[in-house]
Amino acid sequence: MELYLNISLTFSSLFSMPVLDILGVNVEFPFTPYDVQTNYMTKIIEALQTGQNAVLESPTGTGKTLCLLCATLAWRFSELKKIKALEVQDKQIEEGLGAWGANNAAPNETTPNVAKIIYASRTHSQLSQVVKELKRTAYGKQVVISLLGSREQMCIHPEVSKQTSNQTMVHMCRNKVNKHLCHFYNNVDDARKNGIFTKEVMDIEELVQLGNKRNACPYYSTREVSKQVECGVIFTPYNYLLDRKSRRSHNLEIGGNVIIFDEAHNLEKLCEESASFDLSSLDIANCIEEVGDLLNAVTKMAETGTVADGHEAGETTALSEFKKDDVALMKSFFLALEEHLDKIELPASKSKSEPGRYIFDFFSKVNLTFDTHEILLELMDKISSYLSTLSNSFRTRGTALQKFSEIIKVAFSASSTGPGDAGTPTFSIYSAPARPSIEELTRFYRVHICEDAPKTGKKDLWKKDKGTLKSKPSRTISYWCFSPGYAMQDLVRNGSRNLILTSGTISPIDSFVSELHVDFPITLVNGHVIDKHQIFVASLTRGMNGVKLESTFKSRGVMEQVVELGNTVAEVAKASPGGLLVFFPSYAAMEHYVKAWRESSDVMRKLESTKLCTVEPRGKGELKDAIEKFYSDVKSPQGGALFAICRGKVSEGLDFANDNGRAVLIVGIPFPPTQDAKVKLKMSFLDDLKRSGVPKVIPGSEWYRLQACRAVNQAIGRVIRHRYDYGAIILCDQRFTRKDQVNELPQWIQSHVTSFDDCPKAMRRLRSFFCSVREKENFRLRSLSGKDAVQPKRSQPAIDKRADKSTISSSASRQVSFGGMKKMYDITKLPKMSDPDCHVPSRVNKPNNSTFAPDCMCQASTLNTRKRKRVEHGNDSKKANLLDALDQCNDVTEEEEPTNLGEAEAHPMSTHLLVMDRRMAETQKKKKIKIKRPPTMETPLEDAKPSTSNGPTQEQPDERRARFGSAGGLLQTIKKVLNSEGYKTLKGATETYRQKENIETLVESLAGLFLDNPAHHYLLRAFVRFVRPKHHTRYSELCEILTGQKCILTQTESNT
Repeated sequence: MELYLNISLTFSSLFSMPVLDILGVNVEFPFTPYDVQTNYMTKIIEALQTGQNAVLESPTGTGKTLCLLCATLAWRFSELKKIKALEVQDKQIEEGLGAWGANNAAPNETTPNVAKIIYASRTHSQLSQVVKELKRTAYGKQVVISLLGSREQMCIHPEVSKQTSNQTMVHMCRNKVNKHLCHFYNNVDDARKNGIFTKEVMDIEELVQLGNKRNACPYYSTREVSKQVECGVIFTPYNYLLDRKSRRSHNLEIGGNVIIFDEAHNLEKLCEESASFDLSSLDIANCIEEVGDLLNAVTKMAETGTVADGHEAGETTALSEFKKDDVALMKSFFLALEEHLDKIELPASKSKSEPGRYIFDFFSKVNLTFDTHEILLELMDKISSYLSTLSNSFRTRGTALQKFSEIIKVAFSASSTGPGDAGTPTFSIYSAPARPSIEELTRFYRVHICEDAPKTGKKDLWKKDKGTLKSKPSRTISYWCFSPGYAMQDLVRNGSRNLILTSGTISPIDSFVSELHVDFPITLVNGHVIDKHQIFVASLTRGMNGVKLESTFKSRGVMEQVVELGNTVAEVAKASPGGLLVFFPSYAAMEHYVKAWRESSDVMRKLESTKLCTVEPRGKGELKDAIEKFYSDVKSPQGGALFAICRGKVSEGLDFANDNGRAVLIVGIPFPPTQDAKVKLKMSFLDDLKRSGVPKVIPGSEWYRLQACRAVNQAIGRVIRHRYDYGAIILCDQRFTRKDQVNELPQWIQSHVTSFDDCPKAMRRLRSFFCSVREKENFRLRSLSGKDAVQPKRSQPAIDKRADKSTISSSASRQVSFGGMKKMYDITKLPKMSDPDCHVPSRVNKPNNSTFAPDCMCQASTLNTRKRKRVEHGNDSKKANLLDALDQCNDVTEEEEPTNLGEAEAHPMSTHLLVMDRRMAETQKKKKIKIKRPPTMETPLEDAKPSTSNGPTQEQPDERRARFGSAGGLLQTIKKVLNSEGYKTLKGATETYRQKENIETLVESLAGLFLDNPAHHYLLRAFVRFVRPKHHTRYSELCEILTGQKCILTQTESNT
């Protein structure tokens, strides 16, 4: 059926939210949406109305979450209205009052229940952010939600909540609940009846606060809310939804409901991990220890009637319920399992792989089968529950048995058939099937057995020796799922209405969908809401000294390349304001570079002199402190740099909006480790499917490459977090210049990528980018603050009058750093660009009607009293300007070919560069140099005639000489300041200016030459004499932004 988009914007009152009519559904949105937001909501409603699955990509910062919530809830409320209308109609028919008369029969079909929205995200913190977004909408006051969390976050029992182990917390909680010893749980039913947890939308923190206030358990209360018909949205982490056992324990009913996976770029990995496990010799040994400890206690209780040491905290009645023979049998089971794992023959490589069925053959050797695993699980859960009551702050007990219990659930949840049923497979990962047979498991599972590398850490004095393990190397048997479609199809088989997958970095969508083995007819790759001036993307092939940039395992051993990369990072840090994020391929690579930069070179000294550096820690517990330090560093005058890794904790889910993430730099391409057994097996698995003729399967090599691309895209997503955010992306590896690599970047970024062989030029462009975007942002904020402003000549971003003006003051005082300079700007108090008084320190306190009397004002007719060389063009004789002079400069190197720039517009102060070069060469030979100033410079400054301009600019004597002295003297000074490479850049910039007349590009190039040293800023301002008259005013404005001072213009120049 062809769908037509009908969008109309209506306002019921002046202060109401806009209402959009999208495919017949009225969507209340907090503000007038952008086109990309409308497109996104249209696809969502199309998927909901047709019941089809959808994969939607929309960049971070486009309001994806807000659109998702508004569109889905608007659709659900429209469905509720339809049901209520049908109910009223049925009632009228029954009472004989219907429009069709009493003889019309009532509809045969019963009114269907309205689908609930199950909204899944990766972490609880992300879900809390989603709830905050929901509060911003009109639906936040209308919908009932259930936010499912863990006991670690939501338990308020004073004893249980103190436990450090999640498994211990689970068993203690269950024990108290079953025996009605938790008064918080006992109040859950009253809380449900009174609607305590449904009166308003709350995040986890607010739920816990309310639970403490009303003495009702928020953990069980939210689970009760999810069962209610009134509940419209259930927020849950991925793992609660993907795992069948977790769904049952959390009462997640997916039949007939809409399932949304936000941040779905990780879904493939999480689906595989939820259906996989690793079982090591140490895990089995810990199970032996826990069961053996219980066996000793049961034996002592049976023989002497006394409680064994360490079991005093447990319940005697619970201990007496265990039968000695059952516990002894359990211990012998684990001993046999340990023995069989040790007996597996391994090749010289100490590892091997087997098909999926191998795991059932392995377990069957210890009589663990489909017929016996339920009995074993029941006893293990009973033992681990008892042992958890013995846990304290020094020792956690029962966790090994709990882990093994989870392993058994994963292994035997894959099939409901018996071990001998090896007939025709009943499951296909490419169709909608029934439960899989064991034989079919070999298609998407692999078993890997390996010998673990010995650990060099300190011995744990609290642990006992594990007997036979003391002299034997530990082994691990792994059961790995390589088809994320297995978990996804489980959702389809259980009757989900439709699946909506969304993220900012899913592309390429075709390969992503092919891994899930579920049809997704509706797809979208959205653009961004930002303007092109808000993003700068550069791929660098060479560093500051011309050395190739490449981060591979081989290149990390070349010190020259390591140092070159470090110097490039230091230059980016120097050119970027605010926070810089530097992403490395791996922890090993990051540690190698940082160590080399600190110990074998002065790179870290350069970096730390520019920005305060923080390194992402390996441990999860240390991450919070590291991030807080980085945020604090960003606010400091020096700014901050954060070293992190792709696929790490920093690259996932953390927000680096505004100054916290002004630039992101990618070091190398983060390919997965080629020698990792899981990576090799995954590639082999895909190649096997490809050879067998399975459609829509990518080869292993393509999967390997896409993993690196998606990791890069996710790291890139840390910059540009909202409509008016801006930032730079620097790709430091020559491989990023390849077309195939660029094509895998997010679609909205691809058109912005510029490749640079000249790193210094890229740094000048980077400085100019931040200069330009800051000017535009200041203009926007001044406009929002109600002050008049002269709009810059460049195209401006659309001013969003909906923006919250309260946010202006919080970010008003900004520090901008360019080329080592740091300045503080209060952007809410910036004067109009047309009011020079406020920009000049000496005139700030003068009245607005003050006149501008320059310190040095000369008549245009007297500025140039020296005779100049003439360039003949036919019968006309004109002054040769700077642009023509560049053609004939006598310092052209052998590698350079002179370019004829042709005649350009004459300027009163222009001169022939060839003549100037010769004069400079001649003066260098003389012992004494006498410089004759123009007559106007002999006149004291106090005698300068006043002008009608608005205020003076304070200049040093060197600047006055450069501005109004001889052009040759200015060129001589510039040539002394610049090296040969810089002088070459100067000539190239003026050539470009001559051809394109783009004053911003000229200033951008000059800024890279003169901004690094504040003592040379006057040369940038004095260069206005070589600029065409029509660009004088704009050039002066740009100089003020960069140096804090405008150029001194003569009366004639100002009028021009």
